[in-house]
Amino acid sequence: MRKNKTRLLIPIVAGILLVAAGVVLLLNNLGIIVLDWGLLMGPLFGFGGLVFVMVFILNKEEWWALIPGFVLIAIGTITFGQQMDALAEPWGGTIFLGFIGLAFVLIYISHNEHWWAIIPGGVLLTLAGVNFVSDETALAGGAFFFGLALTFGLVYLLPKPSGRLNWALYPAGILLLVAIVVLLGATELLGLVWPLALLLAGAYVLYRAIRK
Repeated sequence: MRKNKTRLLIPIVAGILLVAAGVVLLLNNLGIIVLDWGLLMGPLFGFGGLVFVMVFILNKEEWWALIPGFVLIAIGTITFGQQMDALAEPWGGTIFLGFIGLAFVLIYISHNEHWWAIIPGGVLLTLAGVNFVSDETALAGGAFFFGLALTFGLVYLLPKPSGRLNWALYPAGILLLVAIVVLLGATELLGLVWPLALLLAGAYVLYRAIRK
């Protein structure tokens, strides 16, 4: 019964909003009020997002509502910030990706059987984090691969009804190695690492041969 009530919330609120929008638009066309649609669009998107979030708050089983809710809130925040000239250009992508990533994180926190939500959540938050780093630098690439490695590491470590997922260690390890190589290339230390690695490998082979 509660599930049906929460699902009715969206059409009820949508109907109220449509009626209110019709009244306001009529008053605007009659010249009674003057609307600045640029400033209104942001709050409208944000309010629509809050409706979806309320659906989730009223019934935690409706976890899907977090995704459109946070998408609309992000769009509303970006739109309003740009209209007010208070939002710098790089922040737009960070806010959008970060809000959607946060939605997936909350899905996992509220329902850890949906462990898959860690992956899109981690990827989106990683992209949000490196948004300010130029995509032409190796530092951005290293940070991106490190974030992906951390994401799969969390897939393995975080609690789930099914227990530990050992397969997640393989992409985590590979991505961490790629991140280290890329970051070393960014700091120009890669030219020293490979000779040292060869020296250590050769020394180990000689040591094993001498022991035998």
